[in-house]
Amino acid sequence: MKTHALTILCLIAICNLKSEAREFIDLQGRKLDAELVAVSGGQAALKRTADGRMFNVPVATFSAEDQKFMNEFAAANIKYVFDVSYTKKKLETMKRRANDELLTTERWSYKVELRNKQPVEIRNLRVDYWLFRKEDEGRGLGAARVATSGSYKLESVKGSAVHAFDTLPIELNKRQLEGNFIYIDGTRPRSADAMGGIVLRIFDPNDKEVFKYATDEGLMAAAAGKPKAAAASTSPGAK
Repeated sequence: MKTHALTILCLIAICNLKSEAREFIDLQGRKLDAELVAVSGGQAALKRTADGRMFNVPVATFSAEDQKFMNEFAAANIKYVFDVSYTKKKLETMKRRANDELLTTERWSYKVELRNKQPVEIRNLRVDYWLFRKEDEGRGLGAARVATSGSYKLESVKGSAVHAFDTLPIELNKRQLEGNFIYIDGTRPRSADAMGGIVLRIFDPNDKEVFKYATDEGLMAAAAGKPKAAAASTSPGAK
């Protein structure tokens, strides 16, 4: 009982949801005047009008009309808040020689981790992402440009749980002039692309944007419209 009470209080504090008091009827015909406070994982948190007592009751034990009301309430009031972390992963390195140059192509991706900060399970979200590359002769000072983009179907994340997925890869090119040769036009003898950041935009089942994240806020404007790989339902390495 204490565990249930703590769960209810946590839902109240974090979600801060409310509804008007109404009469609820369970499948056995019993009536209860109460206020619906929160809905989480198939459980309804109800505050009884008569004495303010809190109850945590399965949604499925109520009438069809009340279940519809509870489910609509949950859908309308759910909040999406994530902690985002990521790591860069080198997938492959390919080298070749061209005249006096050593050319290297590396394939990289991001492993993205999304932690659901709410205590409620969330379902059927779409994560659109854009990966950026800097082609500034290896100094990383130039403008970041979109290298690739994709979509990932986030089917379910439990309350307070973490879900990880891998993005599509991007290619980074490096060039090194060998020996004591120089470029007569003054070009630096070494150059290398750099990873330029990532943007995430998350959409609910109604295609409404509910969360966004960028490693640099200046990248957000470039992450517009449908990603180029939007037809892909998943990305590699989902966990």
